[in-house]
Amino acid sequence: MTDIGFALEAKSDQLNFDDIADTDVVITIAEVRVKRGDQPVWVYFNGCNNRPWKPSKGMIRILAAAWGRDSSQWVGKSAKLYGDKSVKWAGKEIGGIRIRALSHIKQQGLSAMLTVARGKRHEYRVEFLSMERPVYPDDKFKQVLPSMVKKIIDGEMSIEQVVARCQITGDLTPNQLKELESSIPVNANDE
Repeated sequence: MTDIGFALEAKSDQLNFDDIADTDVVITIAEVRVKRGDQPVWVYFNGCNNRPWKPSKGMIRILAAAWGRDSSQWVGKSAKLYGDKSVKWAGKEIGGIRIRALSHIKQQGLSAMLTVARGKRHEYRVEFLSMERPVYPDDKFKQVLPSMVKKIIDGEMSIEQVVARCQITGDLTPNQLKELESSIPVNANDE
């Protein structure tokens, strides 16, 4: 059998709407790279498998309003992301990744005005993300790791979806994330 799971992934050099379309995922920022041009901010997070989140301009504005313009200060902070089917690009709904909640902001959350169309602005609310979370039990992790890896290899779930499902019970530890990532074969992006 020749598995085509990797071919089903959307542009696999980044976190995509399809990766988290039906779930919320909490990420903890490990590194931020800023470049000129299209998609200038690349947010690497624990467990990203070298597929950073490249936030839209509106979400970059939310991050800057919450944590400041110095992206090095974002490292170690967390965001709850979700897939929003109503995100438009070139006038068509294509789906996109939005921020639902952020750590290190006031408990009442954050509100900012974002441009949604030329001359049209809407209030965007971000909730406070408490980082007091349980840890995923290690014995359960060892028990379910083979099935997690199989779901990823078979293309049933992305690594982000597996991590999000685990977060219902508790956050994966850095060692658990490393073990999960190292258990997944790396696909070379030929084209």
